[in-house]
Amino acid sequence: MSASSDSAPKLSDEELKAHVRERFTKTAEVFGQYAVTNRVTEAETLARMVGANENDRGVDLASGPGTLALRFARHVRWICALDLTPAILERARQTAAHDGLLEKISFTLGDAQAVPLAAGSLDFAVTSYSLHHISDPGRVIAEMSRVVKKGGRVGVIDIEAPENPEIRALNHRIEFIRDDSHARSLTQGEFETMFAAAGLRITALEHKSHPRTFEHWMHVAGWKPTDPEYQEAHALLAGSIETNSANFSPRFEPADVCQPGKPPDLYMSNPGIYIAAEKL
Repeated sequence: MSASSDSAPKLSDEELKAHVRERFTKTAEVFGQYAVTNRVTEAETLARMVGANENDRGVDLASGPGTLALRFARHVRWICALDLTPAILERARQTAAHDGLLEKISFTLGDAQAVPLAAGSLDFAVTSYSLHHISDPGRVIAEMSRVVKKGGRVGVIDIEAPENPEIRALNHRIEFIRDDSHARSLTQGEFETMFAAAGLRITALEHKSHPRTFEHWMHVAGWKPTDPEYQEAHALLAGSIETNSANFSPRFEPADVCQPGKPPDLYMSNPGIYIAAEKL
């Protein structure tokens, strides 16, 4: 699906979940390989921020290919990987089997907005790059708070939206063209408000950007350079270079010398936010 205006269609919760399942079923292998291989440092950073230790039991909500669960399992007693999409959850299970982690991870098909775990039953709850795919992210944060005990820890990694509404609108338009399961990215202020409403005290907050080529960013979402969606997003991103009007910090750089005749590569960066909190 392509967005042709500054405002993407508003989807119902069930429609959005259907888009999420479709998107991550289609890209389970290519996105799964990217996330598990390239987000190790991010997962380890969040593990450090929430103080993951060998006595902990926790949950990775909207776990996807196990981006967090596969790393946290190396530090904790047990973790549940919960996700809405069977295909990508199965990919996570296969990776865990390959890595000898099946005794440390349980895999559960479920909704991060209604977690099938008892209140106060866990030491920590984490999620990565999921909240911008969910219609009610505040509800997910509230669920994370609910399932951890008093003094338990909550950790989130996600895209950070710009505060400027015009920049945010173009940023969202490009994100939605790339992935129609993208609901919206949150600003730092919105994260802080949602954490406070859930009875969580933020203990650490970090900002990290992740440069990559536009071609690779689109590739892991399932697009090829010949696709209209690819071309539309490329044109919008390239058009934002002079003023960074979409908050992706785009730039052109010469292509690899091993690819003579290839046009310059378009690079971009997604601002990321890392938050750790404690349940009051």
